[in-house]
Amino acid sequence: MREKHEAYWYHVTFNAMHNLVLDNPKSMHAHTFRVGLYVTEKQDDHPVFLNNERLLTDYFERYRGIRLNEIHPFVETLPTLENMAEIFYEELKPIFAGNGMHLVSLEIGDSPISTYCVGERLLLGDVFGLVKTEEMTAYCERVRERYRSLGENAND
Repeated sequence: MREKHEAYWYHVTFNAMHNLVLDNPKSMHAHTFRVGLYVTEKQDDHPVFLNNERLLTDYFERYRGIRLNEIHPFVETLPTLENMAEIFYEELKPIFAGNGMHLVSLEIGDSPISTYCVGERLLLGDVFGLVKTEEMTAYCERVRERYRSLGENAND
């Protein structure tokens, strides 16, 4: 029997500027940051998950259209993707928990080709880690068998 897996995947974008070379203010530059959050329910009955959208909007509002280096916590901590991910993850975890949800992982990117991920379980690889290896192996074998039988029938 297949293990049931239910989750929500939220996406938030915000425009902000940051400077990674503090002694050169001219290196301040802007990005459209993309944040993805993978969230599961902590209980069997459905929580009021619509509140999550409002919680995320409220949380990220403070970062929209600003210079990240000028606000807490990025006055003290360089606003790299890695640091931003760690801070957002640690701050959002209790917010989701208060809404009956569990933040499993968070990803953030500032370009179309790279994303940084942080969390308890990174959702990369074998179909986002949602399928057990044995199940994936069995599925692949069924597909191979189907193609073998199609090839045999084509020779008839």
